[in-house]
Amino acid sequence: MASRNTKNQRPPFERWYSYLLFIFVGYCIADLAILAYRDRMLPQTAPPAHPKSQRMDMSVGRGAYNNITARNIFASNGQIPDALVDKSKGEQREEDPVPSQLPLTLIGTLVHSNPEKSIAAIEVKGKGQVISYSPKKEIEGIATIIRVERQKVVLRNTNSGRLEFIEMKKEGKVAFGSARPSSGTTGTEVQRSGDNTFSIKRADVLKYTNDLSAVLMQARAVPNREPGTGNINGFRILDMQPGSIYEQLGLQRMDVIKSVDGTPVDSPAKAMELYNLLKNSPKVTLQVERNGKQENMTYNIQ
Repeated sequence: MASRNTKNQRPPFERWYSYLLFIFVGYCIADLAILAYRDRMLPQTAPPAHPKSQRMDMSVGRGAYNNITARNIFASNGQIPDALVDKSKGEQREEDPVPSQLPLTLIGTLVHSNPEKSIAAIEVKGKGQVISYSPKKEIEGIATIIRVERQKVVLRNTNSGRLEFIEMKKEGKVAFGSARPSSGTTGTEVQRSGDNTFSIKRADVLKYTNDLSAVLMQARAVPNREPGTGNINGFRILDMQPGSIYEQLGLQRMDVIKSVDGTPVDSPAKAMELYNLLKNSPKVTLQVERNGKQENMTYNIQ
């Protein structure tokens, strides 16, 4: 009985068979329809061509960067370029020096072959002292020496910054007194016996020491003071008469007499005291500063 029921039982999906059959038949009909009408569904004409957009060439040649590399603004090669200046202006030439109105009086100049070693004796008015200056030295905070020329000094005014100059006065260049020279002066009282060594007769020494006023009129000397301190460190000979006793003794313009027999000449009184000692000394050694160097002048009194 049980086996008979099994034979009469339907398969579990039998009721879906008809639906599946309809779906398959519909798919086949649709496929055939598409194949039949496919040619009609395709466009008969080609679509209009779209204009191709032209891309702008944004590339830049290497030459466009030549200005940047030439200026080297980042110092890629390790060299800092010169500052940019307005070439239209050109180089500005400094104006010529003008006469100075500063309270300075030029007493004397010594021009050296090396300009840095040239010396100018300048008096600052109101202070009553003459100080020697060389180029690049400052004068009492009011000016700086630029260069020393013959009987002229070019300086830069500290306040205005412009170049100025001072000159020796005409009456001060060679201004000796008209005193009558001592009698018996022949110009050969001093004999040179060697390098910076001289011989002089005692009679001639006495003649000059007894007529001191005539000797003093043969040259012009001023106290030489140290810059900064103002202390006297000798006496500078600014000028002398040709053939004078000073010239015979081997002295030159702008020489600074520093000491006599090792004793510093640091005051007018000391200079006069040492001058009187010449009457009895058999030998005198004069220390002179010349062109920045120390030289010893020896005089044998016979």
